[in-house]
Parts: sequence; structure tokens; C-alpha cells
Amino acid sequence: MGEIWAVLEHEQGILHEQSSELLGEAVTIAREQQAEVHAIMLASSEISALTMLSSLAIATLDLVEHAHLAHYTTEGYVGALAWLIRQRSPQLVLTSATPNGRDYMPRLAATLRLPFLANCLGLDLRLDALFALRSIYEGRAYVQTRTMLHGQTALATLMPGVRGTRAKHETDTASPRVVKRYTPELAPGSGKVRRVALTASSLEEVELDVAERIVAGGRGIGQEGFTGMATFAHSVGAAVGATRVATDLGWVEHTRQIGATGKIVRPKLYIACGISGAAQHTSGMSEAQTVIAINPDRSAPIFSLADLGLLGDANQILPLATTLLEEMQHAKSE
Repeated sequence: MGEIWAVLEHEQGILHEQSSELLGEAVTIAREQQAEVHAIMLASSEISALTMLSSLAIATLDLVEHAHLAHYTTEGYVGALAWLIRQRSPQLVLTSATPNGRDYMPRLAATLRLPFLANCLGLDLRLDALFALRSIYEGRAYVQTRTMLHGQTALATLMPGVRGTRAKHETDTASPRVVKRYTPELAPGSGKVRRVALTASSLEEVELDVAERIVAGGRGIGQEGFTGMATFAHSVGAAVGATRVATDLGWVEHTRQIGATGKIVRPKLYIACGISGAAQHTSGMSEAQTVIAINPDRSAPIFSLADLGLLGDANQILPLATTLLEEMQHAKSE
């Protein structure tokens, strides 16, 4: 019987939020292929994997344990997974198209000379080929591709947020029925790259992935404008986002980038400040429920997506909006 692998990410004993979605896709493909689903986790020890996976109804968990896998490194993940794939030859290896997944998966494919498809919206295995649904032209169109496998293992990354989180069932309470442990043979010197420190964002910041409200800025508000924008965002309980230009210039960290090469968001409210509306950015926020655009250029493409458009400078409008909100809150408290 063939095997479908889902490589799960975790950090400090916490599974990545897209793990359930990734496993759901793996289960769907495995049912059609009458194959087994294997959750793959890389770590330096058993950690709390069984507890973490108890709510995901995993039948088989493969723990790949090595001292060099205590934290994520490209070299460690590529070496360990390459070793395991050579041992087992699965039909398909899936992981989420997170920053880590996008980093190691193409390198793993190049190392093993295996077919690889990136940023897939949906997958299907049949007729010794991998069919994938992918977006093109910055999300304005979709295409289904066919990659012939010739009996080889296929590798793919799945775009987060496409399938949605699988609902929990009452039976999803038991730990994995089968747990296998492997100690990979890593090349000498594979521990050259090591984590020195991890700097986390402020606890007061709202993460883009789960934010119901997002205030995003572009080149139009300038570097100093992001300070005022962040103040306004905090006052309305919103996350701060940015265009690629703003992150490339160093005004905001890259984890705040929204767009084709950043994060795909679906908030209830999206406020675009000084953003022209290039396709690279709008492909990442086009599914927002309500869009408010603030821009001094009446011909900016962003207005075509907006439910409400404000013609003006966001650096002048946002401070006024912040003041009005504070006055309203003060009036309510009295």
C-alpha cells in the first residue's frame, strides 16, 4: 500500500495552525489512492507530539529524531527528509507553503531530483501523474497542471487557508494508533547552522493570519506614516499589514507583507492606506469582506475593489479618525 505524507511544522510544542488543513488534503488524496496517511514530524526528541496530535485523528505518526532537529534549519530538514524518503519511497510528500515549507521543499526536490509543485490550491494523484490546481497572473486566473511522475515520489506545497480547518469530530480524542521513530543519518557537519536567538513580535500585535481587521500601508504613506497607522490599528484592534515595497524598504518586517509573495488574508475589514492596488498586493486581500481605501490618487486601482473610498492623505485622515474614536470612547465612559 502506498503512503501519503504530511510534514507538520511545530514550534516549542505547538503545531502550526495549518496542520489540520494539510492533513485533510492528505486524507482526501489517500482515500482515492487507497493509501496510508503518515504525519511526519522532525524533532530532537519525542516532545509532546502525541498530545499535540490527539485532536487530529492521526492513525500513523512518524517521528524523525536527531539532535540537529531541535530547531528548524534548511540543512537539517532537507537531510533528514531526504534520508527518510530514500528509505520509504512514498507516493506524495506534502507540506504547507509557509516560509519554512517554501524554503526546504524545493531544495529537497533538487537534492533527490524529484518532481515538485509549489503553492498548490488542490491536488490529485492519478494515471501516474500529479494534477494540481494553481493560481496564475497574481491570482486573477487558475490553471490545472499535470506532472508525469514515472513512478517517482512527488513533492508539493499547499497554500494555507484554501481548504479551511477540518471540523473536530467526537472520535478525534485518541492518540495516534501507530508511532514509528527514526534516527536519520545526516551528513557530517550538518549542524553548522544553529539558532542563536529568536525574537518574537510584541504580544500586543495581532497576527495577520487570524485578524478580523487589518490596516495596511504602502509606499504612499512613507516610513513615518507607519507609526501613525500602527497607532490607529491598535485603537481599533486591527493587525498591521504592508505591501511588498514597504517591506523591501525595511519600513515593516517581512512577516507583515500581504500579497502574492506574502500572506493571503481574508479579514472582515481591510483598510488600505496609500496603496495603489497593484495585482501583486490585491491578490492577497481580494477576499476581504469589506474594503476601505484611502488614497489621494482618484485613479488608483484600489478604488475598484473598495466598498468605501476616501480621497485624501492617510497620514492626515488616520489621526483624525483616531481622535474621533477616542472622543467616542470617552463619551461612552461618561
